[in-house]
Amino acid sequence: MKIAIIAPSPVPFTIGGAENLWWGLLNSINQDTPYQAELVKIPSPERNFWELIDSYRHFSNLDLTHFDLIISGKYPAWMVQHGNHVCYMLHRLRGLYDTYHLTGCPENYVTPHKEIRGLQEFMGHNQGVRTALNEFFDRLDQLRRCPDLPLDTFKFPGSLAREIVHFLDGIALKPDAIAKYAAISHTVANRANYFPVDSSVHVIYPPSNLKFFHRGNSDYLFTVSRLDRPKRVRLLVEAMQYVKSNINLKIAGTGPDADSLKQLAGDDQRIIFLGFVNDQQLTELYADALAVLYVPYNEDYGLVTIEAMMSAKPVITTTDSGGPNEFVRNEETGYSVPPDPEAIAQRIDYLCEHLQEAQQMGLIGRKLVQDITWENTVAKLLGDAQQYITTIARNERKKITVALTFPVFPPRGGGQIRVFHLYRYLARWFDIEFVTFTHAHEVPFRGEIAPGVWEIRIPKSAQHQREELGIEQQVGVPITDIVMPQLYQLTPAYVEALRASTATSDFIVACHPYLLPAIQAVSNQPIWYEAQDVEVALKQSVLPDNPTGQKLLDATRQVEQECCQASNLIWVCCQEDAQCLNRIYGVDSSKILDVPNGVDIEMVNYVSIEERHSWKSQLGLKANSFTALFMGSWHSPNLAAVGHIFLMAEQLPQVNFLIIGSVGLAFKHQKRPANVGFMDVVDDETKAVTLGLADVALNPVTFGSGTNLKMLEYFASGVPVISTPIGVRGLGVEAGKHCIVVDIEDFAEAIADLNAEKLTNKELCVKNARQYVQENFDWQVISQRLFNRLTQLNLV
Repeated sequence: MKIAIIAPSPVPFTIGGAENLWWGLLNSINQDTPYQAELVKIPSPERNFWELIDSYRHFSNLDLTHFDLIISGKYPAWMVQHGNHVCYMLHRLRGLYDTYHLTGCPENYVTPHKEIRGLQEFMGHNQGVRTALNEFFDRLDQLRRCPDLPLDTFKFPGSLAREIVHFLDGIALKPDAIAKYAAISHTVANRANYFPVDSSVHVIYPPSNLKFFHRGNSDYLFTVSRLDRPKRVRLLVEAMQYVKSNINLKIAGTGPDADSLKQLAGDDQRIIFLGFVNDQQLTELYADALAVLYVPYNEDYGLVTIEAMMSAKPVITTTDSGGPNEFVRNEETGYSVPPDPEAIAQRIDYLCEHLQEAQQMGLIGRKLVQDITWENTVAKLLGDAQQYITTIARNERKKITVALTFPVFPPRGGGQIRVFHLYRYLARWFDIEFVTFTHAHEVPFRGEIAPGVWEIRIPKSAQHQREELGIEQQVGVPITDIVMPQLYQLTPAYVEALRASTATSDFIVACHPYLLPAIQAVSNQPIWYEAQDVEVALKQSVLPDNPTGQKLLDATRQVEQECCQASNLIWVCCQEDAQCLNRIYGVDSSKILDVPNGVDIEMVNYVSIEERHSWKSQLGLKANSFTALFMGSWHSPNLAAVGHIFLMAEQLPQVNFLIIGSVGLAFKHQKRPANVGFMDVVDDETKAVTLGLADVALNPVTFGSGTNLKMLEYFASGVPVISTPIGVRGLGVEAGKHCIVVDIEDFAEAIADLNAEKLTNKELCVKNARQYVQENFDWQVISQRLFNRLTQLNLV
C-alpha cells in the first residue's frame, strides 16, 4: 500500500510538534510496516486572510490518486480529495474555532453589502458540497476586486474569515469525504465544531521522536517550549518568586517573549534560560530534573508531558492546560493546579521536600505512557489495532505459548514476577500468550496484560479442585503443580485453550515441567523448558516422608526427566542448576541456556542511606529505630527462613522485623515474637515504600535451587543486605562489596554490627550492588541476551 502524509509547510519554515509528528509517522510506516509512505508538503503561509485562502485552494486542487491512502492532520491540507482519506487531527485553525472568543470579534459578520451577502448566502446553500468549490473561489476572487468593501471585510482573524474557513473545512471533513476520524488527544476530540456531529473519533496518542529516555538525578526544575504567550512560561517565572526551596528552574526554548521573560526573572539566579537545545541535550535535561513544569493554555496534546513521563519525572501543570491533564493525575503522576503562581510554587516546594514521593510519581507516570509508541500509533491509525498487529506479527514475528500451573497477572510472587517481566520484554520480538490455571472459584480471564502479552486464565474444574485438595490433605503442603500431570485432564477447558493457543504458535514453553503431558497431548511443536528450579531437589525438601509424599516425589522426578529429554532448549536460572540437571538426568549441556532471574531496574526506586533517615523523619519514626525486612512467597525455603527470623528477633528485641509476602499466611495462627510483624501480599507501591524505609534486608534461606529474586529487588532499592551463602547462589556477588554474607547462626550478630556501621561504608556497598544489578540482572538486559542467543541458534 502506498501512503501519502499530506501537510502544510510553514512560511517562514519552523520545526514544531506537527513537523515531528509527520516525520515520526513517516519513519514508522516505512520501517515498521510493509507499506511505503511519502510526506507531501506545500508551502502554506497564513500571515493574512488571502495567503490562507490561496493555500486552501492549492490543496483542494492537488491530485494524489496515485496513492492508496492519504493521511492529513491540519488545515488546509485536508482539502485534498481522495477516496481513502484518514484525518488524524492535530487541531483546526484555533483562532477561528476554540480560541475565537479571545479575539473580541463578533460571532457573525453582518453587512448590507450586496456581494458579501451573496457570498454568505451561497455558502449557506452549499454546506458540504464539494462541487461548489470552483464557483465559491470565483465569487471570492470577484469580491477581492471590489473597490467599495468595508475595511473589516477580510480582517484576520475576523468574523467573515471565520465563516469562510468553517465552510471550507465543512467540505473537506464531511463524513462521506473521510474514511476515518482520529485525534491526537481527547482534548482535541471533544472540542466543539472540530468533528461532524455523531462521528466516531479515535483518540490515538502520538509518541515523542526523542530516543534513550532515562531517569537520572533530581537536581532542578525544567521546562521546554516556544517562548510565546500561549505557552505561559511567564506563569513559571512568576511562580519562582514564591518558591522557598533553593532549586533552579531551567528553561529551554526560544521565541518572541524571551527578552521580556528574562526581564521578569530579573536577578533571580535560580532561573536559567538555556535557549535552543538539541535532542541529546534535551533528553539529558529531562533525565536530571526533579520535576517538569508545563503550563500552556488549552494545549492540544502537550508532547512535553509525554517526554517528561518517559523520563520518569512528575509534571506540574494547570487545570486549564488541556491535553496535559489527560496524563497528569493529581497527586499520582504530578499536580494539576489553578493557573496561579502561588499555587504552582506550593507544589514545587512540596516536591522539593518529598523527593521520594516525587520519584514514585515519576515511575507511575512512566508506566502510564509506556505504551505510547510509534508502532502502536501506526497500528491504530491504519486500521483495527489488533487486526493490524496480528497481520504484521504473523508475517514478521513468531509466537510463543507458555503453559503455567499458576496465574501470571498481577505479578506478586517470585515466579509470577520472573514470568511476567521476562516475557514482557521478549514481546519486543515475539507474540506471547500465557495459558494459565487458577483456583476453581476464580472467573475465567482473557486479556492483554502487557503490550504483545496475553493471558488466558482457566479456573480448575470443581472435580479437579476436589481431587487436588484430597491429596493435599495427605501431605500437608500445597501440591497444585506436583499433581498437575495426573489431574490436568479434569479441566477440559484448559486443554482446549492450550490447544487453540498452540495451533498458531511456533514454540511452546513448559514453565516448570508439570504441564508437559498436557502440551504433548495437544501439539507437536518444539518445546522449551523453563526450569526455574531443580524440582526434584526442591520438592524433596517439602514433601513428607510417607507413602503419598514418596509417590509424589517419584512423579516429580519422572516428569522433570521427561521434560528435560523432550525439550529442544532448557532455560536455567544459574549454572548450579544446570550442573544439577546434568548430574541427575544426564542432560546435554549444549541445549541449556542461562536465563537468570532479574529485576525491572527502572521501576525499583533507589533510596540512599541518607534519604532513608530523612524519610523516616518525615514519617515521624524514631531516628534510632531499626527495621529488618524479609520478603518471600509461601515456599519451603522461605518458611524455614521465617523460623530463623523468629530466633533472631528474640536475640535482638530492639530491632523491628517486618515480613511481607504470602509466606506470612503460613504463620497467621502461630505465636511469634512481639517485634515481628507480617504484611502478607502487598501492591507494588506499598512494597516500594517498605523497601525505602528498611534499614537492612535479610535473606536467611538455608536451602533451595535457582536464584532469589528478592536479592535483586533488595540490591536495586539501595537497602543493605545480609544473606546466607545459599541466598546469593548463582548471582556472582562479592561478599563485602555488594552485601554481607554470613552463615545463618551469625545473622543476629551481623544485624547488630550493621546497625552500628558508618553511613559511608553502607552507602558504598549499596551503590556497588545497584550498579551490579543494573549491568547484569535488569530484565531488559536479560531478555536481549536471550534473544541474541536464540538468534545465534537460528530460532528467530
